[in-house]
Formats: sequence, structure tokens, C-alpha cells
Amino acid sequence: MIDKITKILDKSLCDHCLGRSYAQLLYGHRNDERGKFIRTVIAMMIDGKMIDYSNMNPNNFYGFTFKQNKEFAVKTNKEKCWLCNDIFDNMDSLAKKAEKKLGKIDFNNFLVGSKVPEEVLEKEESLWEITGIEYVESIKAEINRELGKKLGFIFRKPTNFKNPEIVVLADFDKKDVDVQINSLYVFGYYQKLIRGIPQCKWGTPGKYKTSIQEIIAKPFMKATKGKDNAMHGYGREDVDARCFGWRPFVIEIKEPQKRYIDLKHIQKEINKTKKIRLNKLRFVDRSTVVRVKTEKGDKTYKVIVEFDKKIDKKNLKKLKELIGTISQRTPVRVAHRRADLIRRRIVKELRYKQIGSKKIELTIKSNAGLYIKELVTGDEGRTKPSVAELLNVKAVPKELDVIKIESPKNL
Repeated sequence: MIDKITKILDKSLCDHCLGRSYAQLLYGHRNDERGKFIRTVIAMMIDGKMIDYSNMNPNNFYGFTFKQNKEFAVKTNKEKCWLCNDIFDNMDSLAKKAEKKLGKIDFNNFLVGSKVPEEVLEKEESLWEITGIEYVESIKAEINRELGKKLGFIFRKPTNFKNPEIVVLADFDKKDVDVQINSLYVFGYYQKLIRGIPQCKWGTPGKYKTSIQEIIAKPFMKATKGKDNAMHGYGREDVDARCFGWRPFVIEIKEPQKRYIDLKHIQKEINKTKKIRLNKLRFVDRSTVVRVKTEKGDKTYKVIVEFDKKIDKKNLKKLKELIGTISQRTPVRVAHRRADLIRRRIVKELRYKQIGSKKIELTIKSNAGLYIKELVTGDEGRTKPSVAELLNVKAVPKELDVIKIESPKNL
């Protein structure tokens, strides 16, 4: 090891880069402290004063002084570091720049990343060829840790490696910092009280005056001063359907300037619209979005069905044959945006009530993904069996409501 240290010292390394080559030794010390210790020991040996330091406190070594003619041991204290070009001298200025950029932004935790010149990384790898990689630490790891400690002291905020609200990227090419503001996620449940509005903002301007997303997002955008938003729903109901079951959702606010917002106040404000109703808002992280988008639960629907001719009440018993497996080819109305597949879904419960000579009310419980309108119409034979097929009539769904949504208890 002494021979390896002697070889790398010939390259004029700063204490950080020297100590980082043996970062797994002398636990409890910073790399620059470790570098000073290594340099001290080597200086002693060069002066012909080989000593036994095995039982000595490493902190005591820092007080030793040596003759200035030990050039190869001390020159790295005076010359620019061959490896990092004295990157660590910029840490305080970068911390101040980060402090200025984050001054008006709310956040509870953060993470530091770094962009280091390729030349530095190449030199680091060439150094590892001499020292081996048994004890080394990468320069990016040290930069991220040391700058993170400085920012943690300034803001009194912890580092979060899994779900940081803020990412500070130190760019040593530009000698500047970039700040990435991660999204704010709020989970809740909604009911849709009126027909004629989609769940998400529609791509074609003017087709729909508003959407569930826009109604929810408006007060959130005002409170957080966010730049954009996205809606993540636990499934969705048709535009012309109401939803009286509580549907889980997550509203994502992108690049929020403010995070400390009053969710109860926002919930009350949205509920005043009388178009939708919210319940149980709470802050979550991105992992909840994944669960909302992927987990499935049973749903119960109520639909008013009209026929083109009178139906004998006795014939309605045939509708019980719908209970069981339904084969549905992708409906014509969504074929332009969905893969043309045959899906099999299950009707678990079905009740019917005749409310006119040509009209019935159906209550249907099924697993997720069943197209209820096509279960009624048959969709030109693409859905089998169907109400229209079993009763041998033309059947039209007039009013569709989602009345119950079974979501996982842990959502």
C-alpha cells in the first residue's frame, strides 16, 4: 500500500482526492482529514523517521510539523490538484447559489446530485488502476455528501434518497447549481355529481367546458403556484355518466413553489362547485400513483335501459343469464385508442326492475374493465351475451351511474 500511495502522491493530489483513494480506512473521518493523515505518515517515512503509529489517535497526527524540503509529500498543498482541479474549493459558493435559488421554495427534504467534468472522471479511473478499488470512494459520492451536509446545515432539512421533494444538481462545468422541484402528490376520493364532463382535461379545446381534473387542479395551482398538473384516477367513468361511488385519485402538481397548503380549505372550496365532491385528501408520494393506476376493484353500476318494443315481464328472467363470464371485443366507440382484443369480464351480481313497458332499471356488479353500455347494446355482436341478444330487442342505455367502487383498504 505504501508503494501505491507514493505513486499517486507524485500526481499532486489534494487532501480530498488522496483520502478518497482510501475512504474505507480510518472510519469516522472526512476524506480531507484522511488525506492529511496519509500525507503525514508518508512525510515521516521520507524523512527517515519510520514510526509505530498503530496505537496512536489519528487526530493527534494533524499537529505534527515537518521540514519543507519533503517536496513530494507537501507539494499537493500548494499546487492545483491533478485530479479534481480543486473542485472542493467551490463548495461554499455552490451552497450559497443553491441557498439563493431555494430561498422562496417550500420543501421538507432534498437530495444532491452532481455533474463532474469527464476529464476528472477519466483521471479518477486511471488513479484506481494504481490503487485498486478495494478502499476507494467516487468523487461524485463525496461531492454529493459534502454539499448535502452544507445545505442540510443551511436549511435544517434532511436528505431523502428515495422520494426527495427537491434535487440540487451541482454542475462543475458551469460552476452553478440547477434545482429540480419534484411534483407534489395529493390523494383523495371524488364523486362526480353531473353528467357531461370528462375525468381529464380534453385535448381538443372547446369540446368540453371543464373536467374533473380542471375543477380539482384550479385551487391547487393557485395555492402551490405550480407550473402544470396531471390527474391519476382509479379507473374512470364515461363522460355522460355520474359517479356516486367514491373513486380514488391522485392530483399531481408539477414544480410547486409552495407545499405547505391547507387541504381541508381546498376540499371545501372544490365541494362548493356542486359538480364534484371530494373526501379524505392527504399528501402522498409517487408510489401511490402507481397503485392507483394498477390496482383493480369491483364496481357496481345502475343503468336505465330503453327498448324499441314492449317487453313481457316474464322474459326479463333471461337477464340472469348475464351473470358469469362476458366476452367483449374492444368496443367500436373506443377502438381508435384501444388495442383490438377480446377481453373476458365477470358479472357477479345483477338485479332488474321494470319501470315502464319499454324501460327497465339494471343494477350490475362486475370486476373492473367491463363495458356496461356494450353489455346492454351488444355492440353489433362484439359483446356476448348482452341484454339486446337475450331479449331479442334493440336496447339503448339512457342513464348510467357508478354507484359503488370497491377500492383496496390500504389506499
